[in-house]
Amino acid sequence: MADVAGRFFSAEQAKRLLHNSLLPATITCYVSTQFGVGFEYSSAAETKIKTVRGSARVEDLFVQSPPRLREIGTHFNISAPDCVFGNFTLTGWFPFRLSREEASVTFWGMRFKSEALKWTRYVEYAEIFGDRRASRWSLEAAQNRAKDEVLAALFQSQRAEKANKKIEEYVSSFREKMVLLLGTYDSVGESRLRSIATCLEELGYDPVLVKDIPDFEHYDLTQKVNVIGGVSRFIIIDDTSPSGHLTEFEVCRSNRWVTLLLRANGIHSTWMTAGASIASNVILEASYDPSNPKPAVEESTKWAEKCLSELEKKFNALYPWRMES
Repeated sequence: MADVAGRFFSAEQAKRLLHNSLLPATITCYVSTQFGVGFEYSSAAETKIKTVRGSARVEDLFVQSPPRLREIGTHFNISAPDCVFGNFTLTGWFPFRLSREEASVTFWGMRFKSEALKWTRYVEYAEIFGDRRASRWSLEAAQNRAKDEVLAALFQSQRAEKANKKIEEYVSSFREKMVLLLGTYDSVGESRLRSIATCLEELGYDPVLVKDIPDFEHYDLTQKVNVIGGVSRFIIIDDTSPSGHLTEFEVCRSNRWVTLLLRANGIHSTWMTAGASIASNVILEASYDPSNPKPAVEESTKWAEKCLSELEKKFNALYPWRMES
C-alpha cells in the first residue's frame, strides 16, 4: 500500500488512505487451519506484524473470549460479504459467526463484553473473512487490493479538486451523486454519452465517463470499472451500439449494482443484453430519444433512487446491526 500510494500522493495525502491511516499499528494476522482468516490493527508506537495460527475457527482466534461465552449463544450469524459494525458494544453472548466462506465483516471501535464472565475485548479496527484460500491472500492479490484502494482515492481526489471541494466534503456528499456512464466511444456513441451526462448534471448528479478515470498502473478498462463502479451510486449504460460495455455490463451484473440500460430509440446493441431486467430487480431497460434524452433519463434515475431506497430498507430490516435505533 505505502509503495503504490507514494507514487500518486504526497506523504501527507497517503496517510489518509484507509489502511495507511491506521498506522503505526500492531497488525495481527489470524490464520485458522479450519475456517477463515482475519487482520486486526491496534495503535502502537511503531508498526509490527504478528501472526496467530490455530486449528480453531477464525472467530475464536480473533475474539479471544472465555470458552464459556461460546456456549451461551451468538449475537449474529453473518452470511453476507462486506458487513460493517462500528462504535457500539455487543454484550452477553459470543459476538458473531461467519456462516459461509463468502462472508466477511469489518469492525471499528467495537467492544465485546460479558459482565457475567468479567471479560471485555476492545477492537479498534479489524477485518474477518471466511475465505482462507491461498490464492486470495497471495502477495499479488494483496497488491491488487492495495492498488484498487489507491485508484479509488486518486479518482475521488481528482473529482474533489475539479468540484473545488475538500476531499472530506466530496466523499461525504458529492460521491452520493456519482454515476458511472458506460457505452461506445465512437463519435456518435460518445455524443450520446455526453448528452446523457448533461441531463444527469441538470438533475444534480456527478456523471463519470470511463475517459474521466485516470490511467493507473497496468489497469485495463474492466479493472477501472470494477473499482469506480463500486464507489458510484448507480451505473448507466448506453446499450445502443456494440462495444466494450458488453463486458463491463457483466461486471455490473456480477456485482449486483443498480444498472440502467438505456437504448436510443429502443435499439439494443445485441440480443445478449435483451431481457436482462427480467431476472434482476436491480436492472432497468428503457428506451430514450437521443435528440431529447432528458425525460427518459429523469424517469430512469427516479427508478434507480427508488430501487436503492427499497434495497436499503430491506437490508436494514434483514441485518440487526443496520436497524435504526
